[in-house]
Amino acid sequence: MLKWSDYVLTDGTLDEGKIWRKEPLYQGMNGRFVERFYPEETGPGYIFKPLTNGEHPEREAFVYRYVLHAFPPIFPRLLASSEEGAGEAGWSIFEDLGPLRHEFRLAHAMEVIKRMAWWHAFPETQWRELGSQGPKPPIERIAADLGARRQELSLLLEEAGLSLKPAALDEIIGGLTEGAAPLQLRVLSHGDLHLGNYAKGADGRLYILDWEHAHLNTPYWDLYHLIDMSHPMFPKRIRKSEREKLLGYYVKQSVYHGRKWDLEEFIRGYCRYAALFSLWMLLLVNGDLERGDSVWPRDRLLAQREETLVNLSGCLDRLSLVGMKGQSVRMRVVGEDI
Repeated sequence: MLKWSDYVLTDGTLDEGKIWRKEPLYQGMNGRFVERFYPEETGPGYIFKPLTNGEHPEREAFVYRYVLHAFPPIFPRLLASSEEGAGEAGWSIFEDLGPLRHEFRLAHAMEVIKRMAWWHAFPETQWRELGSQGPKPPIERIAADLGARRQELSLLLEEAGLSLKPAALDEIIGGLTEGAAPLQLRVLSHGDLHLGNYAKGADGRLYILDWEHAHLNTPYWDLYHLIDMSHPMFPKRIRKSEREKLLGYYVKQSVYHGRKWDLEEFIRGYCRYAALFSLWMLLLVNGDLERGDSVWPRDRLLAQREETLVNLSGCLDRLSLVGMKGQSVRMRVVGEDI
């Protein structure tokens, strides 16, 4: 019987001469594919995951060994991984969970929130080896970048039909200090908890995938990725009422783990954080569209930009920062239900 490493070439790709067949599942940011492969025609399949990003070599295997061992089984089992030092040729092999449903439903997101509040309750000192480097810049750098690109941002928002109140960006950045408690707290963060990284299996269980970006961050980081982060391949529609319910449920669940938040302050602090992040995401997606060199199809990027604008409008509405003379804005994109 072959060892797991026998199925992998030295460059970190599957050895097609030793497997029956394979099929692509999704493409990483570096162009490499996560694949389902079958060693034999009559046997089970497995998930082969090469290094799909250049920032965190071997991070996911580390997280499995030193973090997820303390978790309930809400993730696929890691069966094998490359040796330390493999770098860009790194790889992992996971159990195949079968068909997964990546669909946004409030009940599913609330189940994620319940788990999230639990892992956020671990003391920061338990995870210091993870560091604080996520897949995107910290909110402080995002705020600084937005401040330096005000003119570009204003033109982009004007083109989209979204008008901010005068000095709204200054209000959002300055208002971050009002949500100081969540921003100063550092918790274990999944790091990239968008709709593509959690799903319901055929067995009805919730699974949370792709832990390679786990790091220490504010509680708002995971919440933003779950609620308002857009993804070109996993679109969703979040209503204002659903955003309120999810944030309220997080505050409620946090109490069970010994952490209390003022609900209104927490939600307003989140909306400032989410507004800044979504403004930055707009610049990022627009840059991908202008350059035309993204791994994502153009129509998916356009849909992502539209979703980001809708989510941004919802957060700004909550802060009363959209529209001239205090009026809400209707963008030239698909709107949302109140």
